[in-house]
Amino acid sequence: MDHLLVRRIAGFRVAAVVFLAVSTITLIKSIFLPSYVVELINQCNLMLNLVAMVFFGFVYQKLNEKNYDLLVLIGLAVAFAYYFSVETMGSYDARLQNLSDIGVGRTLDYQFLAPLFFIVAHTLFFRKSIMYFAIIVYSGGLFLNVYEIVTSKSVYFSTVWTELIADGNAINLPFFGVWLNIYITITIMCWAVVYLTDRLLDDAVKFEKSTKNLSRYFSPTIRDQIKEQDILVENVGDRNQAVAILFTDIDGFTSLSETMKADEIIKLLSEYQEKMVKPIFENMGTVDKFIGDAVMATFGTPVSQGNDAQNAFECARQMQIAMNQWAKERAEAGLPVITHRIGIHYGECIVGNIGTEERKEYTVIGDAVNVASRICDAGKALKATLVFSNEVKVRLLEDIRARIEEKVQLKGKDEKITLYCLD
Repeated sequence: MDHLLVRRIAGFRVAAVVFLAVSTITLIKSIFLPSYVVELINQCNLMLNLVAMVFFGFVYQKLNEKNYDLLVLIGLAVAFAYYFSVETMGSYDARLQNLSDIGVGRTLDYQFLAPLFFIVAHTLFFRKSIMYFAIIVYSGGLFLNVYEIVTSKSVYFSTVWTELIADGNAINLPFFGVWLNIYITITIMCWAVVYLTDRLLDDAVKFEKSTKNLSRYFSPTIRDQIKEQDILVENVGDRNQAVAILFTDIDGFTSLSETMKADEIIKLLSEYQEKMVKPIFENMGTVDKFIGDAVMATFGTPVSQGNDAQNAFECARQMQIAMNQWAKERAEAGLPVITHRIGIHYGECIVGNIGTEERKEYTVIGDAVNVASRICDAGKALKATLVFSNEVKVRLLEDIRARIEEKVQLKGKDEKITLYCLD
């Protein structure tokens, strides 16, 4: 279920509780303290609140993602019908009491209450479209009621207390102004609450997605640095940066996959990637991408973590330990043993967000990346499980006894290089 729907369901459920409480209280009041002079209207009012109470109680209990769209439409219709019915019953009861003879000006004091309540209640739906609907509909109803009262021939505005007390047709002008200000202010505030809540939710969803991406690609240490330094990875501009690049590739994966079912291949790759990601994160690396049976990781992005070449080499060492343990587990289970190759290179890359506005990817590109990939491929011909370049070797803090392969011609490269191999 997406965050937007979760918010809307929660809001509608709270709104249902409010309407349920109001209809229940009004129902009890209708039984013990009838609001209308005419008994028939009191009975209608009782039934109206009973129906509203049952419906909103049902909404609170049964609302879910499947029936939300239907119930919210019915809920809006029920709320409007409730408001319209109350207004109609009040108007009919007033006519039967001949309030026009007594004076209808005083009734203006109470016209703002009902529409204001419904506008505030509709705020709980947390939907801008519903908020617009509520403001237009209930403000429209208020306008019609106010217009009918103030255009009556006998009604007039006054600020004289003796007139206001003695004459029911006199409208308290200061009080009317206060109500108008309150109504406009609360209406604007309700709209602002819905609008800001909508914006805040969008920001929260974006932040959560960003956090998920950080958790997926960056180690916990780097992730904490990004948060502490307030680095917006999605806004990082392209820049040249010295980076250690590591590639892995499963030996003979193409022929192996031909003997496996699709779900078995997916399971195998998932297990392999999980075993590769752990040492990458433990050595402050970044998972750049998964390419079929290959994994590409970088060390030194988005910021350097010290000796990035050493971190990459230590990662490769831990990867080999994980692969040896996995080989034992698969052999004991009677499954084919999986081996792989690792290639590491260190050099200048372009680091940044690559792609279109619709799909951007934080990655590294450049010749150093291509060289690292070719070094990994060269491991097959060199019969080595770990191959790294001289640019990596000179930055290591330990003396590695590796087999030296000089003047190695990498595929697609004119210049021959020296590689160091570990079997």
